[in-house]
Amino acid sequence: MTARNPTAFIVGAGPVATALAGALRLGGVPVLGLWARRSAPARAAGSTAGVAAFSSAPPDILLEAEVVILAVRDQAVAEVAQMLVGTGLINKRHVLLQCAGAMSAKEALGQVAGQVAGIATLHPLTAIADAKLAMRAIKGTVFGVEGDEVGRVMAGRLVAAMNGIVLALDGAQMASYHAAAALASNYLVATIDAAAAVLAGAGVAPDKAAQVPLAEGALRNIAANGTTGGLTGPIRRGDHATVARHLDAIRDRPELAEIYRALARRAVEIASRIDGRDAPDRAGLDAIRVLLDSSR
Repeated sequence: MTARNPTAFIVGAGPVATALAGALRLGGVPVLGLWARRSAPARAAGSTAGVAAFSSAPPDILLEAEVVILAVRDQAVAEVAQMLVGTGLINKRHVLLQCAGAMSAKEALGQVAGQVAGIATLHPLTAIADAKLAMRAIKGTVFGVEGDEVGRVMAGRLVAAMNGIVLALDGAQMASYHAAAALASNYLVATIDAAAAVLAGAGVAPDKAAQVPLAEGALRNIAANGTTGGLTGPIRRGDHATVARHLDAIRDRPELAEIYRALARRAVEIASRIDGRDAPDRAGLDAIRVLLDSSR
């Protein structure tokens, strides 16, 4: 016999809160509603997710939930948790989950841990900009999960309902985990923006400067072959002369050159892992290292 899904309630009305509310509902979890302080965002989030929306004071229906998910700004998690526990609407029968990936559950919810059944982090490792799209595409998403035993078990049940994948973490790993997420997602956007700025500086129209198809091809290479097997371009070959031309082309844009040098150094380290007949020119890689260091 399949265990029933727990009743859930979402606190927040941003993209993550909305996407989780919708994805859980579609996964068969009874989502009793979502709550936010302001009525307009709450109504919009509820409409998108297909769940009841509440605003102003936290609703009494919280008492009927088994798990409450705080999907609010990172800096507000502790404050909101204490406020909700203070109302008496969340108590020892509730499991409290939070979605801030850079903080452990103990750090975010430690002050109320003794007043609830369990605490944990439930962090979707995906870029959620459009909640309506994300709630229907969350299958296969990795969720960073850590916390106490009761909290982890509850988070795992919700991830399973959404057909996601649990990445079990320790609280001490959260900052590194989130830094890696930022590098792979947020700073990928920044890298593409920097590439567009280089092209725009050379006279290419801004609407044609973003190298999204090229980036998508690189991501496909990584998915198929890993970062080492997915590396292409002049550093993969040990082509010192081309890297020198690149740096010369952006010499008048020091902020872009700094980004280029930092990423190029990492690419050199990746290329250095490649052995065998297909290995890059080692002398060329050494020359590139010297070039990048001399450009500081």
